[in-house]
Amino acid sequence: MTDASSAPSAPHSPGPGDHVFLVDGSSFIFRAYFQSMNQDARYNYRSDRLPTGAVRLFCNVLYKMIREGVMGKKPTHLAIIFDKSEESFRKELYPPYKAHRPPPPEELVPQFPLMRDAVRAFGLRPVEQIRYEADDLIATYCRIAVEGGADVTIVSADKDLMQLIRPGVVMFDPASGDQKAKGSRPERVIGEAEVLEKFGVTPDKVVDVQALAGDSTDNVPGVPGIGVKTAAQLLNEYGDLETLLARAGEIKQAKRRENLIEHAGLARISRELVKLVTDVVLETPIEELVAPGIDARGAIAFLKAMEFSTLTRRIAEDTGIDAAAVEPDEFLKVPASDFAPAPAGPGAAAGGPPAEAQSGAPPLGGHAGTPAALVDQVRAKLAATPVDVGRYETVSSLEALDRWIAEARERGVVAFDTETTSLDAMQAEMVGFSLALEPGRACYVPLRHRDKADLFGAGLMPGQVAPEEALPRLKLLLEDASVLKIGQNLKYDALVMQGEAIRIASYDDTMLMSYVLDAGKGNHGMDELSVRHLGHKPIAFSEVAGSGKSLIGFDQVPIDRATAYAAEDADVTLRLWLLFKARLVAEGMLTVYETLERPLVAELAKMEARGIMIDRQILSRLSGEFAQSAARLEAAIHELAGETFNVGSPKQLGDILFGKMQLPGGRKTPTGQWATSASVLEDLAEQGLELPRRIVEWRQLTKLKSTYTDALPTYVNPRSGRVHTSFALAATTTGRLSSSEPNLQNIPVRTEEGRKIRTAFIAAPGAKLISADYSQIELRVLAHVAEIPQLKQAFADGIDIHAMTASEMFGVPVHGMDPQVRRRAKAINFGIIYGISAFGLANQLAISREEAGAYIRRYFERFPGIRDYMDRMKAECRNQGYVTTVFGRKCHFPAIESRNPSERAFVERQAINAPIQGSAADIIRRAMVRMDAALAKASLSARMLLQVHDELVFEAPEGEVEATLPVVTAVMEGAALPALSLKVPLKVDARAADNWEEAH
Repeated sequence: MTDASSAPSAPHSPGPGDHVFLVDGSSFIFRAYFQSMNQDARYNYRSDRLPTGAVRLFCNVLYKMIREGVMGKKPTHLAIIFDKSEESFRKELYPPYKAHRPPPPEELVPQFPLMRDAVRAFGLRPVEQIRYEADDLIATYCRIAVEGGADVTIVSADKDLMQLIRPGVVMFDPASGDQKAKGSRPERVIGEAEVLEKFGVTPDKVVDVQALAGDSTDNVPGVPGIGVKTAAQLLNEYGDLETLLARAGEIKQAKRRENLIEHAGLARISRELVKLVTDVVLETPIEELVAPGIDARGAIAFLKAMEFSTLTRRIAEDTGIDAAAVEPDEFLKVPASDFAPAPAGPGAAAGGPPAEAQSGAPPLGGHAGTPAALVDQVRAKLAATPVDVGRYETVSSLEALDRWIAEARERGVVAFDTETTSLDAMQAEMVGFSLALEPGRACYVPLRHRDKADLFGAGLMPGQVAPEEALPRLKLLLEDASVLKIGQNLKYDALVMQGEAIRIASYDDTMLMSYVLDAGKGNHGMDELSVRHLGHKPIAFSEVAGSGKSLIGFDQVPIDRATAYAAEDADVTLRLWLLFKARLVAEGMLTVYETLERPLVAELAKMEARGIMIDRQILSRLSGEFAQSAARLEAAIHELAGETFNVGSPKQLGDILFGKMQLPGGRKTPTGQWATSASVLEDLAEQGLELPRRIVEWRQLTKLKSTYTDALPTYVNPRSGRVHTSFALAATTTGRLSSSEPNLQNIPVRTEEGRKIRTAFIAAPGAKLISADYSQIELRVLAHVAEIPQLKQAFADGIDIHAMTASEMFGVPVHGMDPQVRRRAKAINFGIIYGISAFGLANQLAISREEAGAYIRRYFERFPGIRDYMDRMKAECRNQGYVTTVFGRKCHFPAIESRNPSERAFVERQAINAPIQGSAADIIRRAMVRMDAALAKASLSARMLLQVHDELVFEAPEGEVEATLPVVTAVMEGAALPALSLKVPLKVDARAADNWEEAH
């Protein structure tokens, strides 16, 4: 092996012949730590007493994996994937999730950042992402790799990842410790047979087994009385979880039957908790994860700083580098005390400065009377007023409630929060609400806490205010525009209050304030914000409502415990608001918050409440069509094979193709089975072999059926009969919205069968769906911000932008242009926005890398302003840590200073793209904020239902469609005004039809 530090591997998407290694870094950290406890203590510390034992083992395994691979296979792509934080979307779905996990060992805490430094030192990029766990990222990378035709090895022993095993995907469990030691186990490969042995079912049913059995380690509740063995028996008999729950009444064992019927909801929640997400919008594209050669100098510098002499010597010998000539990484040569874990919890706020100061964030340091000085004063006051849950008041009478409401109206500001029975705001029942008037002064108003001893009679606990008397008073307060209501993720509370016929007027949202100030710096959930900014860890949901099988609904929580929990939320929210309000002014971000974030809360709440109709019959028919087509394909497959077999069984399929029929290209996986991945089958199909081609078609059809046509009807709300997605405002760095439960921004449109699914999204009787879509908005924004005369002129003249680009680059006339030439120009136009490499463009256009490189060089020669813009954005991000959209939104990229060249290059590409993508996102936000008022002014009753990136979807009465189209188009095309006059016109294509596919 040679020193490859100066020759990073070119990015490329994994395809046939590639092997993707996905390493579960988060679980390996703990495993390495406990293994290190079995070795000589001298090897577990640096000379300054910094704990490093787990890092040492991690580095040894990482080096071996890069250099040798595993089980005779070397990676073409290698990802080391970590958990970013514990605040994943699963905690939003089910707050007790992982709530009672103990804190990590004290000596492991300082090694967490060192693990990531080690990954960078070896020439890799640590992969992590807010809101998602490492397992979700692994699942998404796995799906992309398999769809591209690559094989995947998941390096982990985590049972949750076993649901991903399929043709072309195996798990590798590295050796555990000294093989002679008690309790150790050798390295092993986990395939379908091993999953079947562990769970009693095939990998596709692992999720359903876990949903029934639960997991006490992660607080996944499951169904009482059902373990893994029983779950497997039931699923093998009934097929899947939903069928089992639907037919639970047929089960003979009385207790088992009763538990399944009573706890069906827990089983479904559990399934959502254990089911891995396979469509994460990845911040680190898979093509960027090409396995590098060893960055020998970087690795040696890190290892010398860690004092790992044996591995330093080994790498130096392997790469021919003189280790003595490489200086230790000075950044890591710091006193061990700097790595000591900071105190956390309620005592932290009382005993010292807020967490921002503890973590090294300096005060703004403004002169007295300036906005910056005010921020420092607010921080100091908050630090001097510790959170004391014992001081909160339970409001149990109308007289007390009237006093609190009167004072709120007198002050003109009140923090407000709801407690409910569900995380689904469309189906939640309000249990109580909390108010806070100043730091330390908060109350909880219980309304519907039920006595556990009288659940069937719905008996209420004593000491509560009657809802029919409290809610009219609350309505007067919340609808009073002269009183500012402060909330955290207020969209949820707004939807809950809509269910009580209450509209919240005049509000601020601390989650969105944080998002405007610190997008890209971390999560914006209340608990994390409290720890980060106030140095206070709030009461966990599990502390009041239990967890796992002991979980109770909030309506069963004793009122005194509910008061401590709920009033604290309001108190913390008010404190965050005081700090963020001052920061918005001091940091010049108030206008961004006031114009792009706060107004959208009400609009999205209305859109979510409206929902969209789906035609179950169309989905059912499509499911039937897909099933029939799959059955016909299956029959043809059996005929071609000369026998019947389970087409979905990789083992049986491999035996037929390569054992019986002796087709070319057969190779066995480490488990001894024939490889039957998508790439293997597609390669055979391209050779003109009929049987593999039919199998590929069968797999595509069955996936469409299970993922879409069968699943979408389960999201229909029983009250409204419509599908209500949830839009997240603070989920991306650039301001783009995301959609979940279900994700309606990801409906497939690439295949004819996939596009048919959109036909199931329909208008109500007597109405039409309208789809209004910005045309090439990101290229238009690029022309504006990069000052490209040719692009600006082409957009102004309405010329085909891709044909114009081709004409400029290749010297061919626009009229009568070869479509192939235009396609190349289109690929370059869109690729430049996302920093495409010559390698990536070569793959996309099926040309040589040299030819692709020549295209890109010619592009920059013809449009020099684009290169100037890119250089300007990279310098701007390096200088200030963020870039801005044309409307002033800040997109932070802390990793721009990374010492790892590949990571730094990736972040630079993000910094180049963020102002373009973010400006486009801001434009459609501005359109959404104005849309309802514009429609109302025109006396039109069209309703905005969905936002899908650059597209808005409406429902309008048939008789108003012709009048609605120009209003929608005008609002969208004029959305940047009056704040900004773009140098290129915006263009919107709007059409109406009976269903979404026809309208798009």
